Amino acid sequence: MTTGVTNLDKSIELTNVWLKDILDQLQWQSKKRAYQALRGTLHTLRDRLRIEEAVQLSANLPLVIKGMYYDGWTLRDKPEKLHKEEFVRTVHKQFNFDEKINPEEVVRAVLRVMYKHMGEGELGDVRSNMPADIQELFPQEIKLKQ
Repeated sequence: MTTGVTNLDKSIELTNVWLKDILDQLQWQSKKRAYQALRGTLHTLRDRLRIEEAVQLSANLPLVIKGMYYDGWTLRDKPEKLHKEEFVRTVHKQFNFDEKINPEEVVRAVLRVMYKHMGEGELGDVRSNMPADIQELFPQEIKLKQ
Protein backbone atom coordinates (compact mmCIF):
# COMPACT_ATOMS: atom_id res chain seq x y z
CA MET A 1 0.00 0.00 0.00
CA THR A 2 1.29 3.44 -0.90
CA THR A 3 0.10 6.96 -0.29
CA GLY A 4 0.81 8.15 -3.79
CA VAL A 5 3.00 10.89 -2.32
CA THR A 6 6.61 10.07 -3.18
CA ASN A 7 8.22 11.74 -0.14
CA LEU A 8 5.82 10.04 2.27
CA ASP A 9 6.18 6.65 0.61
CA LYS A 10 9.99 6.88 0.76
CA SER A 11 9.85 7.95 4.41
CA ILE A 12 7.52 5.07 5.31
CA GLU A 13 9.86 2.65 3.53
CA LEU A 14 12.86 4.08 5.38
CA THR A 15 11.02 3.95 8.71
CA ASN A 16 10.30 0.27 8.09
CA VAL A 17 14.00 -0.29 7.38
CA TRP A 18 14.92 1.35 10.70
CA LEU A 19 12.33 -0.77 12.55
CA LYS A 20 13.60 -3.95 10.86
CA ASP A 21 17.16 -3.05 11.83
CA ILE A 22 16.07 -2.59 15.44
CA LEU A 23 14.30 -5.97 15.32
CA ASP A 24 17.49 -7.55 13.98
CA GLN A 25 19.68 -5.85 16.61
CA LEU A 26 17.47 -7.03 19.47
CA GLN A 27 16.42 -10.33 17.89
CA TRP A 28 12.76 -9.43 18.36
CA GLN A 29 9.73 -10.21 16.23
CA SER A 30 7.37 -7.41 17.25
CA LYS A 31 7.39 -4.23 15.15
CA LYS A 32 5.37 -2.61 17.93
CA ARG A 33 8.25 -3.24 20.35
CA ALA A 34 10.77 -1.90 17.82
CA TYR A 35 8.62 1.23 17.50
CA GLN A 36 8.50 1.60 21.29
CA ALA A 37 12.29 1.22 21.44
CA LEU A 38 12.86 3.85 18.75
CA ARG A 39 10.28 6.27 20.15
CA GLY A 40 11.46 5.90 23.75
CA THR A 41 15.11 6.35 22.88
CA LEU A 42 14.48 9.31 20.57
CA HIS A 43 12.25 11.08 23.11
CA THR A 44 14.74 10.53 25.90
CA LEU A 45 17.63 11.79 23.76
CA ARG A 46 15.59 14.79 22.63
CA ASP A 47 14.64 15.74 26.16
CA ARG A 48 18.23 15.41 27.41
CA LEU A 49 19.65 17.65 24.68
CA ARG A 50 19.79 21.43 24.56
CA ILE A 51 16.98 22.70 22.35
CA GLU A 52 19.29 23.72 19.49
CA GLU A 53 20.97 20.31 19.42
CA ALA A 54 17.61 18.53 19.60
CA VAL A 55 16.45 20.43 16.53
CA GLN A 56 19.70 19.67 14.69
CA LEU A 57 19.27 15.95 15.38
CA SER A 58 15.76 16.00 13.92
CA ALA A 59 17.07 17.36 10.62
CA ASN A 60 18.76 14.00 10.00
CA LEU A 61 15.68 11.86 10.63
CA PRO A 62 13.30 10.50 7.98
CA LEU A 63 10.02 12.43 7.82
CA VAL A 64 7.87 9.83 9.61
CA ILE A 65 10.47 9.31 12.35
CA LYS A 66 10.83 13.09 12.66
CA GLY A 67 7.11 13.30 13.40
CA MET A 68 7.49 10.61 16.06
CA TYR A 69 10.45 12.50 17.49
CA TYR A 70 8.53 15.75 17.89
CA ASP A 71 5.30 14.14 19.11
CA GLY A 72 4.45 15.52 22.54
CA TRP A 73 7.57 17.70 22.84
CA THR A 74 7.44 20.73 25.08
CA LEU A 75 10.28 23.18 25.61
CA ARG A 76 9.63 23.61 29.31
CA ASP A 77 12.43 22.48 31.63
CA LYS A 78 14.77 21.36 28.84
CA PRO A 79 17.23 19.88 28.84
CA GLU A 80 16.32 17.33 31.47
CA LYS A 81 19.42 16.57 33.52
CA LEU A 82 19.24 12.79 33.28
CA HIS A 83 22.14 10.48 33.98
CA LYS A 84 22.53 6.98 32.60
CA GLU A 85 20.32 5.19 35.13
CA GLU A 86 17.50 7.73 34.72
CA PHE A 87 17.98 7.76 30.95
CA VAL A 88 17.52 4.00 30.55
CA ARG A 89 14.70 3.99 33.10
CA THR A 90 12.85 6.60 31.02
CA VAL A 91 13.20 4.37 27.94
CA HIS A 92 12.11 1.34 29.98
CA LYS A 93 8.92 3.23 30.88
CA GLN A 94 7.86 2.84 27.20
CA PHE A 95 7.60 -0.89 27.92
CA ASN A 96 5.72 -0.48 31.23
CA PHE A 97 8.92 -1.63 32.97
CA ASP A 98 8.55 -5.13 31.47
CA GLU A 99 11.18 -7.25 33.25
CA LYS A 100 11.93 -9.14 30.02
CA ILE A 101 13.18 -5.90 28.45
CA ASN A 102 16.75 -4.79 29.10
CA PRO A 103 16.46 -1.01 28.57
CA GLU A 104 20.20 -0.44 28.28
CA GLU A 105 20.37 -3.06 25.52
CA VAL A 106 17.42 -1.35 23.82
CA VAL A 107 19.11 2.07 23.90
CA ARG A 108 22.37 0.63 22.57
CA ALA A 109 20.53 -1.12 19.72
CA VAL A 110 18.63 2.01 18.68
CA LEU A 111 21.81 4.09 18.78
CA ARG A 112 23.57 1.49 16.59
CA VAL A 113 20.73 1.73 14.07
CA MET A 114 20.89 5.52 14.17
CA TYR A 115 24.65 5.31 13.59
CA LYS A 116 24.11 2.96 10.65
CA HIS A 117 21.67 5.35 8.97
CA MET A 118 22.98 8.74 10.08
CA GLY A 119 26.70 8.20 10.43
CA GLU A 120 29.07 9.77 12.89
CA GLY A 121 28.46 13.45 12.15
CA GLU A 122 25.27 14.42 13.95
CA LEU A 123 25.27 11.41 16.25
CA GLY A 124 28.79 12.38 17.33
CA ASP A 125 27.49 15.85 18.17
CA VAL A 126 24.66 14.31 20.17
CA ARG A 127 27.08 12.05 22.03
CA SER A 128 29.38 14.96 22.88
CA ASN A 129 26.42 16.80 24.42
CA MET A 130 25.71 13.95 26.84
CA PRO A 131 27.29 13.28 30.23
CA ALA A 132 30.10 10.70 30.21
CA ASP A 133 27.94 7.92 31.63
CA ILE A 134 25.36 8.28 28.82
CA GLN A 135 28.15 8.52 26.22
CA GLU A 136 29.00 4.92 27.14
CA LEU A 137 25.73 3.82 25.49
CA PHE A 138 26.75 5.11 22.06
CA PRO A 139 28.54 2.91 19.50
CA GLN A 140 32.27 2.88 20.10
CA GLU A 141 32.88 3.83 16.44
CA ILE A 142 31.72 7.37 17.22
CA LYS A 143 34.66 9.52 18.16
CA LEU A 144 34.15 12.30 20.64
CA LYS A 145 34.43 15.79 19.22
CA GLN A 146 37.11 17.83 20.92
